[in-house]
Amino acid sequence: MKLKLAWDYHRPRRAITIRLVVGAWLILLTVILLADGYWGWALLTGAGAVANFGLAWLAYRRISA
Repeated sequence: MKLKLAWDYHRPRRAITIRLVVGAWLILLTVILLADGYWGWALLTGAGAVANFGLAWLAYRRISA
């Protein structure tokens, strides 16, 4: 029986690109929320952006090793 892995294991370059685009969008959304004074929501979207960039970096390290 073959184990099915996560989608980003099968297409790592596409997953990295998607994570970077989503991270950039979340950074933009964080800046907009901070400008309007929504600090709580900005913290959540900023954390999501950091998580996406971190996962993209880990995936890049996995394919470049």
